Amino acid sequence: MIRSKNLNNAFFSSAKDGSLEEILENVGFQNQFATMEQTHSSEITFADSYISYKCDGIYTDKIKLPLVVKTADCVPILMESSKGVSATHAGWRGLEKSIFEKSVAIHEISSLKISIGPHARKCCYEVGVEFLEKFNKSINKIEGKYYLDLTKNIKQFSLENNINLEDTGECTICNKEYFSYRKNKTSERQFSFIWI
Repeated sequence: MIRSKNLNNAFFSSAKDGSLEEILENVGFQNQFATMEQTHSSEITFADSYISYKCDGIYTDKIKLPLVVKTADCVPILMESSKGVSATHAGWRGLEKSIFEKSVAIHEISSLKISIGPHARKCCYEVGVEFLEKFNKSINKIEGKYYLDLTKNIKQFSLENNINLEDTGECTICNKEYFSYRKNKTSERQFSFIWI
């Protein structure tokens, strides 16, 4: 499990860390967390109880309420500012619908810190030519194939706005320690979580 160096209480699990309940119990929580249904939307919801919300981003200012995002290849984005914490599930569909920008908007930007967890990286995330129109500046062409950099715009935005950004650097496709839907159609997921 990777502990964020950028955020106070934030972790990213790997395939070997066990179930969500086991992982949270190891850091002091027993079946007490908020999570999401995650349908690749751009919906963001305030979380105030231990339930699953119909959205792809949750935020809270409640103390000791872990926010959980489940991913296999999509980007887990954890954020913290003076307004609270948030957890965002960002695949290409959500990024196309501006879920990252909507997540940033709920925070106080001058105190914002962001941590990006393991996801499919530009080294392995092969996409079709149709992605050129959607993500032209985030596509790398190597030997006639197209590879998508899911976090290029996030990193550029953070740089331009002087936001403290941390990236675990792990690729779920080429690193065997992580679950990847692209790799083998698994239904297993990593868990990323944050709390105040």
